[in-house]
Amino acid sequence: MLVFLDFKTTGYEKEDKICAMSVLSADDYFSELINDGKKIIPELSAVHHISNENIKDKSSFLESKSYQFLKELNEDDLIVVHDYDFVFTLLDSYGVQLKTKIIDTKKVTKHIVSDIERFDLQFLRYELQLIEDKEVVYKPLEDVYVLKSLFQYLLQSVSEEEMLNLSFENVLLQKFSFGKYNGRYIEEIVHNDPQYLQWLLTLDTLDTDLRYTIEYYLQG
Repeated sequence: MLVFLDFKTTGYEKEDKICAMSVLSADDYFSELINDGKKIIPELSAVHHISNENIKDKSSFLESKSYQFLKELNEDDLIVVHDYDFVFTLLDSYGVQLKTKIIDTKKVTKHIVSDIERFDLQFLRYELQLIEDKEVVYKPLEDVYVLKSLFQYLLQSVSEEEMLNLSFENVLLQKFSFGKYNGRYIEEIVHNDPQYLQWLLTLDTLDTDLRYTIEYYLQG
């Protein structure tokens, strides 16, 4: 079974929790709001438009339909997510370990559409013109449809088997997607400001592909 999963969280820190989950497969679609007793920070509400009022009467993740769905998945299933590192860390905090095959569309996009500044799902939606159907109006719990559209877009360039492999291979990035050098080529900054790159390497939260890229260029 091919399944697309999308998660929304209460914040950016490791202590934050799931506040919504969406599931899309050939046979099913459902979205569910979740309340694990962690308040959603305003910065995240501004992104996914889910408020603390929306979740105040909802069940916890371990009592949710979403949790039961994940428990029933097995090695024959193929899960598509956007940013597996994030999803793994998030689910691991609940004691959930996916036993399925995994495709990470964020990682695959980095490999085959490298010359862009950002790889978050909504940016890619418009950058790659993923959904033009006027019936698909943006709602926070329908990002899973954008995820499916991105997966189909990637299939035009690489096979499903190749995506499975690329999902766990390091990516040599080209540009910064944040900070004072946003949009600039990383290789250029190696020559102009190597101290900045050395400082980035001290950050525990640094993206794994950016860490790999910086170390690659600094080593010459």
